[in-house]
Amino acid sequence: MLEATDEVLCGMIRKGDAAAFTVLYDRYRHQLYGYVINLCGSQDVAMDAVQEIYMQVWLRSENLDPARSIKSYLFRSARNYVLDYLKKAVHQQTFRQYFMDAFAEGTASSEHLLYTKQLESIRHNAVSRLPAQRQLIYNMSKVDGLSNREIADMLGISINTVRDQLVKATRFVRMYLLRNADIAVLLAAVHAIQQ
Repeated sequence: MLEATDEVLCGMIRKGDAAAFTVLYDRYRHQLYGYVINLCGSQDVAMDAVQEIYMQVWLRSENLDPARSIKSYLFRSARNYVLDYLKKAVHQQTFRQYFMDAFAEGTASSEHLLYTKQLESIRHNAVSRLPAQRQLIYNMSKVDGLSNREIADMLGISINTVRDQLVKATRFVRMYLLRNADIAVLLAAVHAIQQ
């Protein structure tokens, strides 16, 4: 049975053959797992996706069409599973926080380049909404890398004013990212998956 084609296996699975189902499972589970990890980067999601996809194949086995490619069906189902996962996850605080932390620390990998570009655009938009002096202080600190003392001396204000303005600016930017990142991250994720 290990040598059986996908078409033959699908025909057997339609008749309730558990051994044929096991052969099909063993044939594609590692490929599906790797594919989902490449799409979303999560081993947990990959394991869940593989289990869910094969469970649906078994539960809907009477609808299998041996003439259609089961491999294409499995991979399309995996892609759809990840898209659904991302649509739901993007609204979770931990998901957004993960990308914002990676973005803030500059540790985002090349896999997350789209996310970081989207977050950078949103951060830039947030900074542009700050009052003029707060925006100047924020940019001098975060972009130019100046110390609070250097900023205070250059602007002729107290170091406490600089600290206060930086705290307020950082808090505003963080909240702006939290409110607006879900749309950008979802769009970037969907774009990356569809490529």
